[in-house]
Amino acid sequence: MTTATYFLRLLLAFLLLCPLTLGQDQRRQREQLRRLMSKVDVDVSENDVRTNQPQTYRELKLSWADSTKSTTELRSEAQTQIPRVSIVEDRKRSGTLPRQRSLELAPTLMFVAAVDASNKLRWWSIVPDPRVVRSETQTATGELRSQDYYVSNVALVVAFPDDPEIATLRFYHPVWNGTDFDLKPLTVISTR
Repeated sequence: MTTATYFLRLLLAFLLLCPLTLGQDQRRQREQLRRLMSKVDVDVSENDVRTNQPQTYRELKLSWADSTKSTTELRSEAQTQIPRVSIVEDRKRSGTLPRQRSLELAPTLMFVAAVDASNKLRWWSIVPDPRVVRSETQTATGELRSQDYYVSNVALVVAFPDDPEIATLRFYHPVWNGTDFDLKPLTVISTR
């Protein structure tokens, strides 16, 4: 067997196995999403919620104001009051949105769910939490020290498919429960 034949067979095997692996990853991600969203009473259907995206999307600019003061504490459970969120701008754009490749959550992120009137998930995204700002300072010994600050008033831009079935955008804060992440509801914005 020549080297070219060997590499051709290796490439063919790789091309045959990749779709199988991708399919398994998508099923695993859909099951993880289903478990996560069932805890907040949102239904995840068998169909991939992002396969039939329209060729346009909406971009909302939001003003987000928490009644609590800015702090160095990254509050998750402590924050109980609902923030005041208002739509500053609503634009329609052409194109489609990139697919979220993984469902990796962290306390410094925000989970955004686009939900229809019957509590079915239509689309989702994970974005950096705009309320979290990191500061790095140099100590007397020359080491860099970082600290995260929680800011109470921020602007946020969120993009989602221009799907007429989407009734609300729901914002969640990922909270570690010791073994996995749960989603703590932050606010709900009507998109109609």
